[in-house]
Amino acid sequence: MSGFQVDLAALEAHERELKALLASLPSAADAGADYVGNPQAWGIVGMFFAQIMERWTNDAREYVDTVKAAGDDVVERFAGMRQTYAEQDEAIAQSFKKLREGLDGVQP
Repeated sequence: MSGFQVDLAALEAHERELKALLASLPSAADAGADYVGNPQAWGIVGMFFAQIMERWTNDAREYVDTVKAAGDDVVERFAGMRQTYAEQDEAIAQSFKKLREGLDGVQP
């Protein structure tokens, strides 16, 4: 049976990449704030379209906010995984060190 090895540096790189991706997601509200629902931007005839676009922008804002929240949760999980793997690796290394010392007759 072959084992596996967790690359803590790779986990950290994935965490940084995901943080950068989330930071680059535009806010739908900010993107259309000056135009959506503004009668001067749409004119009197275009008010119907402005209302539709405002609803669409609100839906997009909720979706983007949900994606960002989920991404933040995954980033936290990456950090937790890295810490847990590092702690487990250290604990196992200490166990093997004690075992080796016991086999070699070294007294603690």
